[in-house]
Amino acid sequence: MVQRPIIIAGPCSAESDEQMDIAIAEASKRRVDFVRTNLWKPRDVPAFDGLGEKGLHLLGQVARAGLNPGLEVLLPEHVTMAMDATLPHLREGGRLLVWIGARNQNHLIQDEIARLAAEDEHVWLMVKNQPWVAEKHWAGILTWVLDAGMPAGRLLNCYRGYTPSYGDKNPEGFRNLVNFEEAMRVKEKTGVPMLFDPSHTGGGVENVFKMGEMAAKYDFDGLIIEVHHDPEHAFTDSRQQLTWPQLDELADKTGVSVKA
Repeated sequence: MVQRPIIIAGPCSAESDEQMDIAIAEASKRRVDFVRTNLWKPRDVPAFDGLGEKGLHLLGQVARAGLNPGLEVLLPEHVTMAMDATLPHLREGGRLLVWIGARNQNHLIQDEIARLAAEDEHVWLMVKNQPWVAEKHWAGILTWVLDAGMPAGRLLNCYRGYTPSYGDKNPEGFRNLVNFEEAMRVKEKTGVPMLFDPSHTGGGVENVFKMGEMAAKYDFDGLIIEVHHDPEHAFTDSRQQLTWPQLDELADKTGVSVKA
C-alpha cells in the first residue's frame, strides 16, 4: 500500500485562470499530491458542466508550477487531450491523474480509458464506486481496468458513498451514505489503495468534517477533497467545498498532514 496518505485537493471544477492561479498558490504551500483541475463535470440538469477543451491549458499551468493535475474524464478522448496538455510540462517525477467518475458505468468506456492511461508511466488512474450499493459491481470495475492493461501500481480506488434510496435513514442529511466496512472489503479483495471522498459523502462543510473524522477510524490511503478560495461563489458544489484554511483544519482533525 501507499507509504503515506495521498491528498487530492482543489476546486470541484476549474472555472478560470485566476481561480486556478489561487489554487496553485495555495496547494504549493501544502503537501498536495494532485490538484483537482476538473474540466468536464457531469450534471443532473443543464448547467455549468466545465470549461472542457477551453480549459486544457490549465493542466499545463498546474504542471509547470511543479504540481500534479488531476481530473475526471468522461470519454476516452478526454484522456488523450489531458495527456497532450499535461505531459510535456511535467517536471521530473511529475504525474497526471485521471479518474473514472461514479456515473461512468459503461464498461467499454472504462476499458478504453484504462488502455489509454496505461500507455504512459506518468499517468495514474483512479476509479470511483458506482452510485448504488453493489460490492461485486464495484470490484468488477477494477477488473475491467486491470484487464485493459492498467498497471496496479498506478491505480487508485475511491469511495464516495452511495446515493440515498427511499427509506434509507439519514438523520444528519449526508449527501451520500457510507458503509466503511464494505470499502475495506473491496480494498482487501482488490489490493488497490483506497481513498475516501468526504466532500461528496458530506454534502456540506459541517458534514465534510464529520465524514472525515468518521473515515479516520478506517484504513484509507488518502483523501480527495473539494477546496475553493471562495466557495460561496463557486460554479459547482458550493455547499460542500472547503476553504484552504478549512482543509488544514480537517487535516489536523483526521491526522492527515498537509504541511509542506
